[in-house]
Amino acid sequence: MSKYSDYNIISIGDHCAISMILKELKLRKISYPFDWISHTDQLNNTNILYNISILKELVDIEDTNIIVNKYIGNAFTNNKINEVNKIWFPHESNIIEETFNKYNRRFIRLKNDIYKKNIFILLTRKYYIDEVSFNSIIEQLTSYNSESVILFISGIDHPYIHTLNNNNIIFKYIEYDTSKFYRYDYTDFRPKIKQYLSELLI
Repeated sequence: MSKYSDYNIISIGDHCAISMILKELKLRKISYPFDWISHTDQLNNTNILYNISILKELVDIEDTNIIVNKYIGNAFTNNKINEVNKIWFPHESNIIEETFNKYNRRFIRLKNDIYKKNIFILLTRKYYIDEVSFNSIIEQLTSYNSESVILFISGIDHPYIHTLNNNNIIFKYIEYDTSKFYRYDYTDFRPKIKQYLSELLI
């Protein structure tokens, strides 16, 4: 049994691969707001930094509807893309009220669960998160519970992480071949992520 078997798992982005893989591994028990979204530039950009900033606002605000309205914005009158934050909702229906209610429930759940002993999973294909930004992410996420773990999987190496002496951080580099995007997700990238998560979490 994995030493992380009693941890709650929360995806911080930046796309739906983690949620899909966790579901396949029967490790996904509940939905959170960053599970099924993506940045409009899926390959070279990320929504993780924005999601982290929204999370910071979420814990300090009482009315989650404010967060939901900001996060979704005009997405459902703009081809499921919020033109302000570039968040794309490809898996959602065009029923606006239903989607808003769904995301409100997910943000409330996230707000309630953030203080649990969590594994926060971050995934990028080719976006490089600089050291200053990543240190800020560590500080924020571990402030909610010092036992929480940040699992960062990326298709681009982050050399500075290898020198971090921090038991809260797990980094996995799985090379991403950009010349084969988007097909490479299914031929190589996601299968390798699934194998890694299976070995780590089961």
